[in-house]
Amino acid sequence: MKIVKDGWKFVIPLLILAVILFFFWKIGSLFLLGLAALTFFFFRDPERKVPEGEDLILSPADGKVIDISEVGEENFLHSRVKVVRIFMSVFNVHVQRSPVKGKVEWIKYKPGKFMAAYTEEASGGNESNLIGIQKSNKPNSNIQRILVKQIAGRVARRICCWCKEGDNLVAGQRIGMIRFGSRADVYLPQEVEIKVKKGDRVVGGKTLLGKFPS
Repeated sequence: MKIVKDGWKFVIPLLILAVILFFFWKIGSLFLLGLAALTFFFFRDPERKVPEGEDLILSPADGKVIDISEVGEENFLHSRVKVVRIFMSVFNVHVQRSPVKGKVEWIKYKPGKFMAAYTEEASGGNESNLIGIQKSNKPNSNIQRILVKQIAGRVARRICCWCKEGDNLVAGQRIGMIRFGSRADVYLPQEVEIKVKKGDRVVGGKTLLGKFPS
């Protein structure tokens, strides 16, 4: 199983300590081996078969849809938009992927608190990273812009962003991860047709989240 490259710096020390401890305290060694296995599982990064289609918007993350609503978004879309909120438990894959093919127009990191990611207060109060993407086939069209928001949770203490402003992305491309439980919100123009509902389980880079108007 493939894991995120950064995951090895957590897994390898645990394995080394487990081997050393084996000669002095076998129960402790088994505990560390179990912890290493759980860490390996958390950092897994499976390959995904990405659906094709210029108008498709894919889920940026694995998890559960906990809310779909309309809000004002003044950072990148500058309008009233639809937002789909996806909660990732510690058992979900935590790699985020680009929902569309397009160009990274804007990125902003916001420091904040570490409240439980599934709460409403986490949207504005928690540490977050915002990634604004413009679809490549409709430059300068506000209807074809989306915003992905990585939100840290109570346990998550590190947001990793693997893209930068100016990068050209393909749909399903890995753009970052959040360590140990978190959330991803996707802000979409009102013209987008949402294809999921609250309570649905989604898979990053695979589940159809919405569709742009043709």
